[in-house]
Amino acid sequence: METVYVGMDVGSKVTAVAARGENGEVVERLTFRTSRESLVESVTRYGEDVRVLFEEGELAGWAYRTLLPHAREVIVCDPKRNAWVAKGKSKSDKVDADKLSELLRINSFATIYHTPREEMAAFKISVQRYEEATKRAARQMVQVKALFRAQGVFTEGKRVYGAEGRIEHVGRLKDPFMQEILVQEYDLLDYLSRKKVQAGSQVMRMSLNFPVIEHFKRIPGVGPVLAARFVAYVLDPNRFNKRGLWKFSCLGIVNRSSDGVSLGRQYLDKAGVSAMKDLSRKAFDGAMRTKKTNGIQIFLKRSYRNCGDYDHARLSTQRKILSMMNAMWRDGTDYSDEMFLGPRA
Repeated sequence: METVYVGMDVGSKVTAVAARGENGEVVERLTFRTSRESLVESVTRYGEDVRVLFEEGELAGWAYRTLLPHAREVIVCDPKRNAWVAKGKSKSDKVDADKLSELLRINSFATIYHTPREEMAAFKISVQRYEEATKRAARQMVQVKALFRAQGVFTEGKRVYGAEGRIEHVGRLKDPFMQEILVQEYDLLDYLSRKKVQAGSQVMRMSLNFPVIEHFKRIPGVGPVLAARFVAYVLDPNRFNKRGLWKFSCLGIVNRSSDGVSLGRQYLDKAGVSAMKDLSRKAFDGAMRTKKTNGIQIFLKRSYRNCGDYDHARLSTQRKILSMMNAMWRDGTDYSDEMFLGPRA
């Protein structure tokens, strides 16, 4: 049976489809209102040997899991790497679908991973919602202090957010309208703080569905939130090799060269998920604060002795933490200092 290559431009209102045969000829073009039923029908009409490609976007995860049972392969690709699609002079949903079907046929695209598991996808959304709630509450705390400073009232520490501190600082404002504004800002801060707590509570409840999170909590410096974030962003421990995980976590090293000659200094690759780099740093800092000596602290000291640069040693330790967490999840093992340190070179 001949393979059919289906390119899709999935929009919130309309989806455009181009189906192409193995010889490169377009078999059919379709345009329809986007729905679960219409997506499935647009794929199953070509039989069982169907490959589907569409670009990453807000509907990508939903469309991927919708179509996965109905095609031989469903792939989400990176639109940043599809210059032929993005920079084409002729730009429309139909044209984009045509180009995607051809990119699929010639296997010229960069894949973006999506989990096939609904519960894992929901868990990632829950974790990201908690992270966003945390950022909103933090921004509001900064906003409160900024408004006080604009009125010549200077605050230090967190007392300004407490019940007594609020009364004291608002009372120092001479303008009654500014007092009213700050009271409203405090009301908004309280609301955002409650939402942050609720979002965190949901993450903890959903974490019970992933037993590996309990194992991660035994790592020095890794608490329930960091453990949940690792699972939510990695999604599948078999996705990466060691260096792939580092690159995904913005900890990969870029080393440009030509004919064996270096073209500049090495530097960290900014491509990847910054939240992974952040959680590795928080885990590192937590392990360093632990009073009892642990394997992560010892590994840092070893790395520093070997390279003589603290930042390089720290980054090596952060990479090691991520690699170990991935190995624990993949292999079903528990943390131990001996496991983290490994054999001496």
